[in-house]
Amino acid sequence: MESEKISYSSSANLGPGYDILSLSHKAFFDKVRIETSNGSEKIMIISENTPLNPEKNTAGLSIMKIMEDKNINEKINIYIEKGIPIGLGLGSSGASSSAAVKAFNELFDLNLSNDEMVYYSMYGEIAAAGSAHPDNVSSGIYGGLTLITSVEPLNVKKIDINYDLNILLIIPEMNMNNKTMYARSLVPKTVDMTDHIKNSEYLSELIYGFLKGDRNSIRYGMNDVIVERARSPMFPYYYAIKEKAIKNNAISACISGAGPTILIFIDEYSDKNNILNDVKNIMSSFKTDYKIIETDIMEGYYE
Repeated sequence: MESEKISYSSSANLGPGYDILSLSHKAFFDKVRIETSNGSEKIMIISENTPLNPEKNTAGLSIMKIMEDKNINEKINIYIEKGIPIGLGLGSSGASSSAAVKAFNELFDLNLSNDEMVYYSMYGEIAAAGSAHPDNVSSGIYGGLTLITSVEPLNVKKIDINYDLNILLIIPEMNMNNKTMYARSLVPKTVDMTDHIKNSEYLSELIYGFLKGDRNSIRYGMNDVIVERARSPMFPYYYAIKEKAIKNNAISACISGAGPTILIFIDEYSDKNNILNDVKNIMSSFKTDYKIIETDIMEGYYE
């Protein structure tokens, strides 16, 4: 018996939504196939570029947790095809775990709810980031834009985006060991009340903008004075790119997840050519190679 599923790339946070907002898009995807096995190991990982130890693999760790909770003793092989670049803030680790959970759910006919699948998928993030955060995996299960309203108990809300927009992903070529863990370590443990209120304003306006299709609200809401500010030394080109993009009438921009990728929302009113030219000049000034992908939102539940 076997089952194969995919999960797409995603961008978490979207400015003020640290650990609670995530958006799935079509830029990349991971494919995971799980089959029952007669081998000697309970869980065998077959992959060219992810850890082969299940406890250090996001897909493997998620499946270990389900098998423990559901008392499943079958031996399985997990085949992981990585299509999402690792360590670039595009939800790579979460995509592997969410695709694996979807495949395992089907293979063993568990009838897990979407929130249950998010729960097991986020458990796998411990292997990559040191903590079980649900943002990327929530859009990996639900598709589209997701909002985490509670972790204990886990509760995910799907947010409709009622505005026609496209996505530009500015993807710097950089590798940094344990980047996600480092980026999370920069997040302040306490914040000034003024900053908390400002970020609450931004988050409320952003969600309102998506639901109502209000371009100006999306632009205003996609700002952050806490997490992005704390992480900005990691990505010194970010604020320059965002400023130029908005001057060329992009809707807005943000750091994608833990970076270094930058997400820019554009629409028919945006001057895409000027945005791309400005990005080229800025990245050249920082002597940083990059690539650009234009993509769309991956809406709805997908296989």
